[in-house]
Amino acid sequence: MTTNANQANNDYRSTADEFAAAFSAEKHQSFTLTPADDPVGGALLVHGFPGTPAELRPLAESLRTAGWVAQGILLPGFGPQIATLAERRMEDWLAALRSAATALKAEHRPTLLIGNSMGAALTLAAAAEIRPDGLVLVNPFSKLDNILWNFLPALKFVVPKFKPFSLTKIDFADPEARAGIAEFMPDADLDDPTVQQQIKDFSIPTRILDEIRRAGVAGYQAAPQIPMPVLIIQGDRDMLVSPASTQALAARIAGPVTYHEVDGEHNLINETQACWSQVEQLVRAFAASLIS
Repeated sequence: MTTNANQANNDYRSTADEFAAAFSAEKHQSFTLTPADDPVGGALLVHGFPGTPAELRPLAESLRTAGWVAQGILLPGFGPQIATLAERRMEDWLAALRSAATALKAEHRPTLLIGNSMGAALTLAAAAEIRPDGLVLVNPFSKLDNILWNFLPALKFVVPKFKPFSLTKIDFADPEARAGIAEFMPDADLDDPTVQQQIKDFSIPTRILDEIRRAGVAGYQAAPQIPMPVLIIQGDRDMLVSPASTQALAARIAGPVTYHEVDGEHNLINETQACWSQVEQLVRAFAASLIS
């Protein structure tokens, strides 16, 4: 690693330490929800970037009420571990997912893997080896439609870090701006001037983006090795993962694919979204179809 890259990592860690407290609540940790009666199967839910298991709980709770053991996994370097994210590689995330999925499959059948965004890419890559009984991919990430995206392997050495919140002037009174920041720092006090300045100064090593790129590549390359049934749920107004890119990914999957576009953007598994009930029903119906 170059000196500039090392400095970028050190700068990131010193700032990210300040934000780790924002992920101290239990909801950001891995969890297991168990149904009251004998389980009908096991489901493993995988968050996206820069999420935590908190984003998965509404869907996990719905599956629990349908009789499933529902586990949400915290990927290494996320949530309360955010200060170590710059030190993580895609292989770390994939290894954690494979371990959790293997353990779940040993105890519960059928086994269902559910991935959100980057978590969907990792889920595809893991499923090629683990072979669960079914997959649910929500706005599955594969790549960004940006010319610089393909240059990240080299760009991370030329531009070792960037400030994501310096790209535009932040209005901390704007509800949309607050909602966007909350996805990255869910429990941060956005009315605190000190926190506001920390957010403006927050820098991310470019190599983190390259690891996300590699996760997308891993999922895309694994798609032809996926023989099990797959449900894909895509937001028709998603500006990050476009319907066109998801359709291209779906066409590569070897097994039977059910593709649904819903009225929504990228954050489809949030109970506050208008499409939530449709997403919930689609997942529950697909899960029920796996039970023999």
